[in-house]
Amino acid sequence: MIQHNFFGVSFCIWSSFRFAVVFAIIVHSKSDSRCFLQNGGSSLSFFVSEDAPIGYNIGSLEIQGDVTRDIILSLRESTAPVRIESGTKNLTLTRKLDKEGVEGPSTVTFTILCDKRHHNEPSIQIPITVRVIDVNDNVPKWINPPSIVNVSEQTLPGTSILTGFKAIDMDQPGPHSTLTFSALDLHGKPSNLVAFAGGGLEGRLILSRPLDYESMPTFNVTLRVKDQGTPPLYSDTNLRVQVIDSDNLNPKFEFLAYSAILPAFAKAGMTLDIEPSAISAFDQDTGINAQIQYSMPEKRPENQFLQMDPSSGRITLLRDIPEDQFNQHVTLVLKAEQVDNPDRYALSTLNIGKKGNHNAPLHFVQPEFQVNVPENSPPGTILLTVLTSRPADKNLKFAIDGDTQGIFKVGPMGQLLLRKSLDYELTTSHTIAIWVTDGYQNASTVVKLNVININDWSPRFHQSLYEFNISSDTMTKGMPLGQIAVADGDVGDKINLEIQNTDLIHVDNHGRLFAKNRTLLKREMMFLVVAKDSGDPPREAFVPVIVRLTDSSAGDFLAGDIDMKVVLIAALGLVAFSLIVGIALYFGYCRKRRKIQSENFQKRVLERNMSNPLAIHKLGGPPQGQPSTLRRSNKIRNMSMNITSPILSTATNNHILQRNSLTPVDPVNLSLSVANGTMRAKNVTWSPKLLQKITPDGTIRNGNVRVTATASQGYVSTNTNGFEVDPETSVTPVETYRSSNLQNGRNHSTDTLQSNSSLTLYF
Repeated sequence: MIQHNFFGVSFCIWSSFRFAVVFAIIVHSKSDSRCFLQNGGSSLSFFVSEDAPIGYNIGSLEIQGDVTRDIILSLRESTAPVRIESGTKNLTLTRKLDKEGVEGPSTVTFTILCDKRHHNEPSIQIPITVRVIDVNDNVPKWINPPSIVNVSEQTLPGTSILTGFKAIDMDQPGPHSTLTFSALDLHGKPSNLVAFAGGGLEGRLILSRPLDYESMPTFNVTLRVKDQGTPPLYSDTNLRVQVIDSDNLNPKFEFLAYSAILPAFAKAGMTLDIEPSAISAFDQDTGINAQIQYSMPEKRPENQFLQMDPSSGRITLLRDIPEDQFNQHVTLVLKAEQVDNPDRYALSTLNIGKKGNHNAPLHFVQPEFQVNVPENSPPGTILLTVLTSRPADKNLKFAIDGDTQGIFKVGPMGQLLLRKSLDYELTTSHTIAIWVTDGYQNASTVVKLNVININDWSPRFHQSLYEFNISSDTMTKGMPLGQIAVADGDVGDKINLEIQNTDLIHVDNHGRLFAKNRTLLKREMMFLVVAKDSGDPPREAFVPVIVRLTDSSAGDFLAGDIDMKVVLIAALGLVAFSLIVGIALYFGYCRKRRKIQSENFQKRVLERNMSNPLAIHKLGGPPQGQPSTLRRSNKIRNMSMNITSPILSTATNNHILQRNSLTPVDPVNLSLSVANGTMRAKNVTWSPKLLQKITPDGTIRNGNVRVTATASQGYVSTNTNGFEVDPETSVTPVETYRSSNLQNGRNHSTDTLQSNSSLTLYF
């Protein structure tokens, strides 16, 4: 005992010592937190813009400990583009960074070594990562852009005149490298002659309006490629467009009308003096400049006196003019046609009269003139020539009435010229009166000029970039995301708006933006709004638009429509409720079924597999001559064993006993004492080997309780023992069984039981 106590005390002391050592180590480790990160992590990350200058403070190392007293910080890699400022935890940039990896590293990774002062522990390594943030620092570059292109003037608007434009931006994918193309005129405005297809997203140059070699044989445009950064960066290149002439114009006389004065005595061979200049015509296709030939109408009476040179257009007299001829002015029609294509021709008039014939009436050949003038006609253009009855009279004076703005002027031969530019958006038509006088007679005519609208204005957006920040609170059904403002300087032009680069947004003709499907919206979207007018040829413009969802709940809001959420939650709730009810019913059913099966099993066991459910325990020996007491017990020795029932047949009992052998219970000395007398004391034995039935002498019954007791003289001692029957227990002697089993050729009936009596107890 003393040795045992000694070992117990020693074990307690050793355990306490170990606990103290471990606790001291833990306390020491917790108190010495030098070189550990303040946030409890194992590494640090910093974000630095790629345009950060050398010497830029990247950040401070969140390492526990004082660098002047407790710890020493150093870089493991000498090639790292950073340094640790002396006496601090600050990291300073020593080399330029570049997200594209051209001028510097795009990502920096190095290790900080932290050593504890006055300590021999190894250095603690802390991985550091510096991530470079991309900025718009790379200018887009053209890839082999063409410098000259030839275009026929017969090319239709909308035709591609040049394809394959390419450019590159070295910035990272995103707005900084998203490129758009545009064509600008000499003033830096969008060109009205050419444009890039797809609103500038395609590298294909198309013709916007018809070309005219005669008015513009060549022109220059500036091609610009621009990214979507803030501010955007761009690169320009020049393109020279050479217009190729085609035979699309008729010849033209220098003047619409000519006149000639015959002398008083006109002789044969005389060449007429033509006013205002010699008859001349030219091919308006100056690039072709076809040869011209002249002629006068045939079968006219005047042709017998006149002859016209087809090559030069000079008119000579074939013979002398009699005095009775040409007393009245004669007007002849002149024709100039191309030699290579007679279908291309021009007409003019020649008025011939005799000199000194000033008494002829003065009037205009038409009481009213009407002409259509394009609004882009340059000043100095001859709009028309108003002819009088005396076109050769140089003494005639012309004047304009009704031109309050001073847009027109009239020449000495009745030519109406344009003095100022026209603008269809200001005035669509003009009406003026032209007067003529010779000092004695006056005449007037009305000229109506209709201005033809030319699509000379492209649609213009009020802003160069639209940004809309939308919160989930404003994302109600039918509410626009924003509105785009666009206008066109051409009167009457209608503007059509469309979205490019996304099919999630819709724009109406008022410029309002709507979400087609709010469940698919992204947190940030960028797209183009293209405006196209209805002019001829149509012109278009585009503007980038950015839509952002500002609050954190926007993603949850846009994950599904509100109505859909309600339906989905209700459906999930119904499914969950049904599942719970089903599980409850299933467990209730299983529990009830197990209960029924358990009751049935117990019933079958009690009815079929137990010959006596009563466990009788051996009592202590009472004084000699006094009966012992029989007690009831609810204990069953073995519920799984099969105990033979006296009701079953002998053969059945034999079969059961052969399968399940039981150890006999100790015999119990029983003595029966009942109300009507005392029964003869017999030994009562509980034994499953009871196979043959023997009928006892008498029967004792009381109520529904039946007690069967079996006595064997072979097991009874000389002492008389008995048992008392409960007053509410009926005892009925039943038949007596005798076993005559033969085992191994022996008769054991006399060995196991000589005389048996049985009592059956019922509860």
